[in-house]
Amino acid sequence: MDLDEAIAGIEACTSLDELRIFLQDIIENYGFSAFNFIDAGQPHLDMPFHFGTISGAWKEEYIRNNFVVVDPAIAKARKINIPFTWGSIPLPVFTGRRKPGAIKTMEAARDHGFTEGLMIPYHFRDQLGRVHSSATTFFWRDPVEKFHFLLSERKHELHLIMIYWVQRAVDIIAREHRAGVTVIRPHQNNTGIALTDRERDMLAWAARGKTVADTADILKISEETVETHIRNAMRKLDATNKTHAVAKAIYLGLIDV
Repeated sequence: MDLDEAIAGIEACTSLDELRIFLQDIIENYGFSAFNFIDAGQPHLDMPFHFGTISGAWKEEYIRNNFVVVDPAIAKARKINIPFTWGSIPLPVFTGRRKPGAIKTMEAARDHGFTEGLMIPYHFRDQLGRVHSSATTFFWRDPVEKFHFLLSERKHELHLIMIYWVQRAVDIIAREHRAGVTVIRPHQNNTGIALTDRERDMLAWAARGKTVADTADILKISEETVETHIRNAMRKLDATNKTHAVAKAIYLGLIDV
């Protein structure tokens, strides 16, 4: 199947199930064993919507261990727009008694026979200005040398195919739900939330890992003022804590990080 045939086939699909089957046929021609598409733009959810052709055993372990929270590939996919490999992701150094979740995730993938993976992110804003992010992982079982040779020849081709594939998925979901474009599911329209500039500042610095004291020092204001703005933002976002507020603000496109 050449590139034109792949794109034409994608555009002819009329359901998510047809898209899943057709993409599996495409990636098998490239040597991948399976794929998984995930709604990567909702970090406040324990398990975002996902679908694909990955085996039940890996899916069960991934969900059981809540790997989505610590998966370094998902974290990177939320930040960039170009394809990347698992091997390109820097992992934390294991120096203590407790192994970092990012390392556990990659080790578990290897235990299931995956020698490498290709992640292709996709980001866009809908007509209401909401930010949506998704990512598709292609799973590789053969020797890594073959994987790198494939990417040197076909990475851009795969990226182009996925742009058409995800857009087709978005179109199908929008048609089925008729409630505005979302990558995965209709959700409450939270675009009416109005944060002040100061509230956005507080959450943006928190998203960068800054403490209340750090933020107060950076902005030359009191810690009490910082905490007040954060509490106000949490209330408006209906968030249970600061981390939850940051996640929702990023998802809704209210802050940039």
